[in-house]
Amino acid sequence: MQNFKLVLEYDGAAFHGFQRQPNRLTVQEVLEKALSQLFNQPLKIGSASGRTDAGVHARYQVVHFFVKTNLNISQVQNGLNRYLPYTAAVTCVEKVPKSFHARYKAKSKTYEYYVWNHRVRSPLHAASSMHVPYDLNISRMKSGAKQLCGKHDFRSFCGSDPSKKKRETIRMIYRFEVEKKGDLVRFVVEADGFLYHMMRNLVGTLIYLGREKIALEDLEKILQAKDRKKASATAQAQGLFLINVTY
Repeated sequence: MQNFKLVLEYDGAAFHGFQRQPNRLTVQEVLEKALSQLFNQPLKIGSASGRTDAGVHARYQVVHFFVKTNLNISQVQNGLNRYLPYTAAVTCVEKVPKSFHARYKAKSKTYEYYVWNHRVRSPLHAASSMHVPYDLNISRMKSGAKQLCGKHDFRSFCGSDPSKKKRETIRMIYRFEVEKKGDLVRFVVEADGFLYHMMRNLVGTLIYLGREKIALEDLEKILQAKDRKKASATAQAQGLFLINVTY
């Protein structure tokens, strides 16, 4: 049996998240269907680097699976892309050691989030950004992002996931960048892991900070409270992209 590592890119608007769900189209479902068709046998993935929610996009989602085959890397990639819908594609295939695990071997993940910051909505950016029609103080948002870097208990930024029991909420954010080019604001966060809705809750809170609805000093109070109700509203799914996973 050979262990294969795949890198996937997909348009999250076409799927109800990554993980299989009954009566809902997911990335895992179409990928496992493509695998089964290509190798002419029922196949399931071993794991993905993480599950993205409904509407969330990926430029670099990592998956591994085991199969016995004579197909080379190029044949596997071309074959899977032939069976996958146009909203998903395999951008890279590697043969990896049997010990490789897409989720447990990951050292860090990086997400980007985009905000269209203009009084008028943009139809061209609507599927890949959140519209914020208010003035934003980017300097304050950058200061807030710097304050959130490091090792913290991010319980206040963790959404309630009905499929998960109580879990460890301490995470390390290695970098948190905020930049504005024209009317597009980009947030980039690299961390050792992300809690449920953590990235979107961080962005939502920084937007409130940029709108001057909260003060910089409030960020530390929100962290210390360990209470989701103390942070701001969750940013919308369509602005979020998984862009890298390091091993």
